[in-house]
Amino acid sequence: MFSFIKRSFIKPKPDKTQDPQMRAYNKTRVTENYSSFCYAPSINMYFAQDGHVRLCCHNMEYSIGKYPEQSISEIWNSEAAKKVRQDMREYKLYEGCRICKADIDSSAFGEVRARHFDSLPQHRTYPTMMEFLLTNTCNLECIMCSGEYSSLIRQNRENLPPIEKLYDDSFIEQLSEFIPYLHEARFSGSGEAFLIEDNFKIWEMIIKLNPKCVIMVQTNGMVLNSRIKDLLKRGNFQIGVSLDSLKKEVYETIRPHAKYERVIENIHYFSEYCKSKNQKFVVAMCVMRQNYTELADFVRFANSLSATANFHKVYYPIEHSLRTLSKKELVVVVDYLNTLQLEENTRLEKMNKRHYQYIVESVNEWLKQVTFNLYEEISDEGLLAGILNNFDTFLRQELKLGENTENELLYIKTKLNELLTLYSDPKKKRQILVHLYKADMPITYSFFKEHSIDKLFLLSEDLLAYEEQLRNNSKN
Repeated sequence: MFSFIKRSFIKPKPDKTQDPQMRAYNKTRVTENYSSFCYAPSINMYFAQDGHVRLCCHNMEYSIGKYPEQSISEIWNSEAAKKVRQDMREYKLYEGCRICKADIDSSAFGEVRARHFDSLPQHRTYPTMMEFLLTNTCNLECIMCSGEYSSLIRQNRENLPPIEKLYDDSFIEQLSEFIPYLHEARFSGSGEAFLIEDNFKIWEMIIKLNPKCVIMVQTNGMVLNSRIKDLLKRGNFQIGVSLDSLKKEVYETIRPHAKYERVIENIHYFSEYCKSKNQKFVVAMCVMRQNYTELADFVRFANSLSATANFHKVYYPIEHSLRTLSKKELVVVVDYLNTLQLEENTRLEKMNKRHYQYIVESVNEWLKQVTFNLYEEISDEGLLAGILNNFDTFLRQELKLGENTENELLYIKTKLNELLTLYSDPKKKRQILVHLYKADMPITYSFFKEHSIDKLFLLSEDLLAYEEQLRNNSKN
């Protein structure tokens, strides 16, 4: 039942890629076998709340099936799943793989998310990892979050009905066939894990059928009671806590309804628990305008807990993102971050410093991307042509879509024209053109792929309102 296939017995195929950056990345991997760029399709099932089953938590654009239209077994053995496994063996990256590709292109090899799957075992028939984002039940309304991931935001800020619950008792029952083969199960990314009742059912099943399976839970740290403590004692849990500031007033502003003192108390409990289980403990920060001055202190706090410090870049809402600061403001941020000194005496300190430097390098790159062209001298038609040219370059050079480039470019062009037709005010239309002309292309492309025209329009309106606010503030 537990006869895993060891990659060390598979004949290495290191010449699958001729790309110099990819070959340089391969040399840093924990495995000497490069028979696949990413093993996630051969290992993992990511259950999203819309029923789609994806490859990992970073590629949200490719689905290998959908529940309840298909059973778990049918999805795992689907033609879509087989195709992406073969494509990864041939180093054919998908559009949704852009996060890993961007880190490889920038030589940030240690941050490539695909690395995680290098160290996980494979089984001939079953996945050895699953990720569960079954619903959005949450007790907080974080300012950088949305109703897709928080039921309170969906109810109070977006005034929308609850998201339909797709995962039923049949889904839980089907899992019993798969759980004995799992090496790792993750519960993070949507809602508060310790408030979702189906999670408890799955945890109890894991403890009963496969007690050695690592159960990774990302929590906001607000929920810790006797039921959870009893579960932790019986299970093999790995805990991560989201903590966006070490200052009470900043933390509680970023995470409405949270209580700083309670979270800090619970963090210390989780830290001691993970030590007792010899499990990794993680504290994570969403890096934004409100907290960038705390990055070094955050790393030191993580070090004091023997915890890994993880950082997440915030792109939206734009008024909280470092990415949308002006050149002058970004210079201040970069100068500040570059002056900070961190300890690197232990292996953990070195790793956490590396995570910190990754964020610093990202902000430095954003500063480099600030363009200094005089847009006033470029016509609307010239801006539009420049935007499409930027898309074309990105599709050909970054995503390497080859013969599919023209179809994808036509899709983007059609969607862009539909967006622009919604602007009857020439001034507003031009502002959007200027913004798209100088925008970060991977993020812009992702927005065009993931959002409807109506959503893109709302995001554009938010951007224009924010820029108007900046102009008014500068006058005052």
